[in-house]
This record gives sequence, C-alpha cells and structure tokens, in this order.
Amino acid sequence: MIDLSISTRLDSETEPVVSNPNMGTLLKLERHFGLESAIQALQNTKLEHVAWLAWESRRHAGLTVPPWEKFRDTIADISFEGDNETPLAEEAPPTN
Repeated sequence: MIDLSISTRLDSETEPVVSNPNMGTLLKLERHFGLESAIQALQNTKLEHVAWLAWESRRHAGLTVPPWEKFRDTIADISFEGDNETPLAEEAPPTN
C-alpha cells in the first residue's frame, strides 16, 4: 500500500486540507499525465503532479473544488509526505 499525505491550503482557506490519494486517484494521475508509472512519478516528484493529486483527492472526497486551473493558481501552501517506513517501490533483488 502507498501511504501519501498531501496538505494544501488555497488563498481562500484559513486551514489546510489534508488529502490521502487512493489507488484509483494514482491510476488517474498516470492517465491524466500520460505517465508510465505513478510510483515512478512520485519518486521523481513534480510539483504539478502533487498539486493535481491533492485536487483530485479533494474531488474524490466530495469536497467542492474549483476547476483544475483555478485550483492550481490559488494554492497558497502545499506539502507532500510519504511513509518513510515503506518505500514507494521495492528494490529489485540483486542479480548474480
């Protein structure tokens, strides 16, 4: 399981909203940005991908969110954390 936490605060908000993208949201990330792997994208994090995950997670949670472009343009603060105890991808075993 991938444990992600994204905290965002928009210009119009006084408190941040914490989002935890689920597997469906990560699959949507792959499709939306034409990525080969959401896990690989998260390991080489692009801020746009993190912001999009926060936006989509808010939508998935049933929160009212502005269209993507407005959401993106009004982010006042954003932070991203993964579970450091569990790597996003397992390392391949050594080959002989």
